[in-house]
Amino acid sequence: MLEQQQWLGFEINQRKLALPLSAVASAFYSVLLKTPAKPFGLEVHEGVPVFLLSPAELFGVELKTLENESEPSSWVIVLKSNEDADIGFRVQKTIGPFHAVINLENQIHYLDQVLDVVSLLENTHD
Repeated sequence: MLEQQQWLGFEINQRKLALPLSAVASAFYSVLLKTPAKPFGLEVHEGVPVFLLSPAELFGVELKTLENESEPSSWVIVLKSNEDADIGFRVQKTIGPFHAVINLENQIHYLDQVLDVVSLLENTHD
């Protein structure tokens, strides 16, 4: 039998994705201002700088640009890292954390949702 893992799900432009919870350092709510700010760059949370990258840079997954999103990306997920700087990315919603088993299609079923599992690119977390 396959062993359940802990996951953190998230949504970007109506696409539901998941990361192993072991790859996540924290998640926090941070509203983008109405000014023409970009969803990537630098965010300071509790006095600590977090460098925000695009999902394509972190996971190699092409998603619709966040600049044209219908719903603001108000959550930031910070990844665990061995680096001096924290790296994260913006999402519209978070799901979980929760326990689930990954299937052969690299997906997780949680409640009534199907989430695609993403993996960090090698150069983003070492």
